[in-house]
Amino acid sequence: MHPLYEKAIEVAEKLKEARLQVAHLSSEWADAEYDLAVAQARAERGLIKKVGGEKKLGSTVESRERVFTLARDADEDYRAQLERRNQAKIRLEQAKVEAASLSDRLSIMLAAMRAEKSNE
Repeated sequence: MHPLYEKAIEVAEKLKEARLQVAHLSSEWADAEYDLAVAQARAERGLIKKVGGEKKLGSTVESRERVFTLARDADEDYRAQLERRNQAKIRLEQAKVEAASLSDRLSIMLAAMRAEKSNE
């Protein structure tokens, strides 16, 4: 048995765990995206009701969007969901980097094992 065999198996197992973590965090991020969209709709709908109609927020789509942006920024639930979504995205990207690093490490180990075998 090659001396790197057990280490390669260990790295492969860590890679599996990292990929499962990526899948879990992808789901968490998707949930956070949905919750953010709901919080956005609530904040915007609340403002529309408060002023008595979307047209009263501004004469153009652009001016209404600026008002909505300010309303979302002032809405605590929206900001909390935005932070949750951003943190989920960061954790997801970190997990992807970890999985890629483990994959690279495993590839290097396998290449070293093949090279050593072909030199025999």
